[in-house]
Amino acid sequence: MKRRISAKVQLIYTALFILIILMTVAISYISSIRQLERQVIGSNQNVLSQISKRVDSTLQEIDLTTINLLRSNDTRSFFEDAGPDSAQHLLGLSMLQDQLGNNLAANFNMKAIYLYSEKSGKLLSASDYYPLKSAPSMGWINSFTGSGKTGKWNASPPAAESSDFLLVRNYPFTAGPKDRSGVMVTRINEKSISKMFGDLQFSDSYNVFLVDRNGNVLSHKDPKLIHQSILDNSYASRVLAREGRGYVVEKTATGKNLVFYDNSAYTGWKLIYIVSQQQLSTLSLTVRYILIAMAVLMVVIAVSASRFVNHRWFAPMEFFIARLEEITVRTPSGFQSATSSQALSYNDLQNRIEQVFTGYSIAEKKLHESIPALKLQIMFDILTGNRTKFTSAEPMLNHVGIELYPQHYIVLTIEFDNKAMLEKVGDMNLYLYALCNVAEEMIRSRQDKVKGAAIQMNDDQAVMILSFRDAGRAENTAEARSFGEYFMAYVEVQFRRTISVSMGEYYDHFQDIRKSYLESAGLISCKILMGHNALITSNDVGAWDSGRLLEVFESVDAVQETVKQVDAEKTGIVLEELFKRAARCNLSKEMMVQLCLQVILKALRTAADSSLNEQFQTEHEAVFIRLQQCETLYEMRMVLSSLMTELIQSLQEKRSSKKKSSELIESVLSYITEHYAQSDISVNYLADRFSISPNYLSKLFKEYTFSNFVDYLIEVRMKAAHRLLLETPMKLNDIAEQVGYTNFSSFLRNFKKYYGMTPTEYRQLHLNS
Repeated sequence: MKRRISAKVQLIYTALFILIILMTVAISYISSIRQLERQVIGSNQNVLSQISKRVDSTLQEIDLTTINLLRSNDTRSFFEDAGPDSAQHLLGLSMLQDQLGNNLAANFNMKAIYLYSEKSGKLLSASDYYPLKSAPSMGWINSFTGSGKTGKWNASPPAAESSDFLLVRNYPFTAGPKDRSGVMVTRINEKSISKMFGDLQFSDSYNVFLVDRNGNVLSHKDPKLIHQSILDNSYASRVLAREGRGYVVEKTATGKNLVFYDNSAYTGWKLIYIVSQQQLSTLSLTVRYILIAMAVLMVVIAVSASRFVNHRWFAPMEFFIARLEEITVRTPSGFQSATSSQALSYNDLQNRIEQVFTGYSIAEKKLHESIPALKLQIMFDILTGNRTKFTSAEPMLNHVGIELYPQHYIVLTIEFDNKAMLEKVGDMNLYLYALCNVAEEMIRSRQDKVKGAAIQMNDDQAVMILSFRDAGRAENTAEARSFGEYFMAYVEVQFRRTISVSMGEYYDHFQDIRKSYLESAGLISCKILMGHNALITSNDVGAWDSGRLLEVFESVDAVQETVKQVDAEKTGIVLEELFKRAARCNLSKEMMVQLCLQVILKALRTAADSSLNEQFQTEHEAVFIRLQQCETLYEMRMVLSSLMTELIQSLQEKRSSKKKSSELIESVLSYITEHYAQSDISVNYLADRFSISPNYLSKLFKEYTFSNFVDYLIEVRMKAAHRLLLETPMKLNDIAEQVGYTNFSSFLRNFKKYYGMTPTEYRQLHLNS
């Protein structure tokens, strides 16, 4: 069925498009004018802050260079040696001048470096060495000497006749004013600072300048304005009185100006940037013209699109719908179904298109989500030796964003210290994830010299692969060690947690990464010997000493002996000696855990108590976990000491309880011997008499007599009946009552069971014999 769009419908749609465009442009213009100032303020504050940080970074780099120079031996010799210029002294000065020249050549922001020694009164630069008195033009350096207080960053004094500013460092730089012996003055190239001002939105660099705390201009594109004061301006007092960053509004005859400022916490200086009303108006005029041009363009496009759709829409859409219907009604064998003669409805078409795009989005999402898993998988394959060729692994490495060199590798294993505390603070997985991200950022910061990647290897550890651009075992090992130490220090500051890092050996080939990983994974267990916040290498862990191992075994036997003596204090002393000897043997954590378990087992054998053995078997896994969680020898010794103390206390309580039980059962047996003739004697009767439970009394009988109460009572009564039968002519009924039986049948039954015959037969047998 054909469909045509009439001219009236086309006119309506065209008018509607134009109305929407005009309303959109009007609203956009009004909102743009209102938001323009806020956008200008926000963007310029951010850019000004970035420039301020760049200035601070440049000055900090220069400051660090001067500090390193002050720490050198040649610098120390220059400041502290006031004697005559010997050949050796002059040679040292020549080397120091070379250092100054190298630093100036390496950093174009520094114009000159002057060292003045108060002891010798001489001035040293990269090219000269002479007494300060002989150079009147350099006399301004005296203004920074003596016991007076001077700032670190200063403008050049008038006597210096320079627009540059100065970095002043006293020697020693940690000494007080009275203890100074010299000064180092570095001239900073002012133009290198003013060149940074060109990134601002309205900047021609003439409306940006750097001032000190007093409002004096330190850096400006116009050299004539340097050292001039801004206090005559109306905004000066407000800007100088504020800290941090922000802006103030200055009202002038031509309109209002926005005065942005950013205060440096490092130098105390302020970077000031002024945007005039004319510049703001120019920007708003530009926006106006842009919106008008966009409106005209959109109207033209809307009219053209309306005409184009009116003339060209139906045929392609009809063909598209027909093609979809053909594909939809086609059977899997490729032929059209006879039952599917109805055309595809628009709703069905919409559903099909939605299915296509939804399926594509889901597939794309799954692809992106699989990248971290792919990264983890390929790193596991490399570390476990499943991938041994760099050429075959390189495409996958590039796909997941891992950069490695084809050769020269070292593997680091990283583990948080005090993991028990860390688990209370939060999820260990989050900390390890953050640790890996930080590690990769720090690797990237080393530019192309080192490349690598980091992953979480298990619940407690992360692993980092470092690859190096250049060959060299010693150089790359030193670089890896330096990186590890810097990484540990960074984590300690930023995470407020310490880590231990173990470093595997250096290998040239890709397939040997597994060896380096296994070495580092083994070394991390030696953290228990090295302590927290340690970088562990194979050089730090020595070989075993068989003689010292024998001393360890002797200490184990000594612990067994003190437990046998039930002496807790002596056991603690012997345990302390045991751990000292174990530390000298460089045993790994796993060996220390097994050693502790052996100590516990030997102590239990010494105790020879089945109940304690059963308790240990029940709690064996918990004890093993407690020992595994220990991160230092001290923690492990405390765990073992507490277990030994509990064992000794249990032994003491057991022995004390056994003694009391023995006394109790003796009293019970004595009572039975004296009162067996009581017919009502029973377990309950005796339990009430001796204030114990019947079950406990039955248990004591079993332990001490190896029979139950009833059998023991029968035995006592039968022995008494035996004496009466053979020593007296008493009748059997009387004998039964005499030994505690009110039922004569019970007496006969028990007697025959005990002696194997009736009382009459027993008496006759023994009397006849």
